[in-house]
Amino acid sequence: MGYIDRFIHNSGLDIAESFDAAPDSALNYAHRRPTWTQAEVVALMEALYPPPTEMPGDQAVLRQQLSSAFLAGAAESCDELLLRPPRSLVMAASKAARTLLKNRAAHQHGRLWHAFMAGSHAGRATAGFDATDGWKPAPSMRLHGAIPEAARGRSSSAADITSLRLFVRQPLTESGESQQALIAAVLERINAHDGAPHSFRYLTGQKAESADTFRQSFESETGLAFEPRAFRTYRLNLLAQADAFINIRVGMSESSAFELSYHVFRGACTPVLFLVWKHSPIKTTLLKDLGNLCDVTYLEFEHADDLCEGIGKFFLRCRSQATSPMRTSMRPSQT
Repeated sequence: MGYIDRFIHNSGLDIAESFDAAPDSALNYAHRRPTWTQAEVVALMEALYPPPTEMPGDQAVLRQQLSSAFLAGAAESCDELLLRPPRSLVMAASKAARTLLKNRAAHQHGRLWHAFMAGSHAGRATAGFDATDGWKPAPSMRLHGAIPEAARGRSSSAADITSLRLFVRQPLTESGESQQALIAAVLERINAHDGAPHSFRYLTGQKAESADTFRQSFESETGLAFEPRAFRTYRLNLLAQADAFINIRVGMSESSAFELSYHVFRGACTPVLFLVWKHSPIKTTLLKDLGNLCDVTYLEFEHADDLCEGIGKFFLRCRSQATSPMRTSMRPSQT
């Protein structure tokens, strides 16, 4: 390892010391800051490092900027998911900086943005970022400022970009066959509005689950053994992508309250739709009247058909966020 590599690696380890530090206060987790933009990332790095001097030492400074941008992206994404970044990202940051700097045609502002997004993608990886030796930009990456598809972890089709991404929360551990049938009927009423006015992309699938099926569905979808940490990370990855949060309440669900709280106070805080079965009313005071915290709609029903009109009005109000900053930010993959 050369002198510059050792310097960048050691300074990266210094930054990583904060990865293991406990938060100063639980209040740090109260609200999520707005999504970072390329201009903000560039401004941060330019504030931290001296401007180029047209001297040979510039290459070292530029590489250090890129390494720091990568680590900043990793730390930001892990912070959103309440995860602790692994120290293996330090070596990945150094490798990424060296690779990006080889593109002589790219502007440093574009490289910084790509380093940040690549770090963010690495930080979100459910199983960590262990394959550091093989890191390289995807062939489709354009370093002049466009966001790479590989970093977003999703299809680039026009239909996918403009569709409304739905996170549908249903009871799992406390749901039996009767609740499963009712949930299936509600899902049918939701799907009836697909394309009016937005096409839907179901982040959580369209299958009604129960306590007997959801673990197997998770393992089939992810290839991972079911355990609480993996399941939680997977769900929060999906929730971070949501343009709308739909909570089907046909029974008691502590996990629903957890995911809703994360969405409102830590996540995207996009519109929320409560579909509440009359025989399972909301009794928890803190889940009522959330209008001062988020865009929320409460609909009560006896039969699934009772929801048709209200669901339609909700989706008419929902704006597909294809052109918003959140849409152009990095999204986690569903792998």
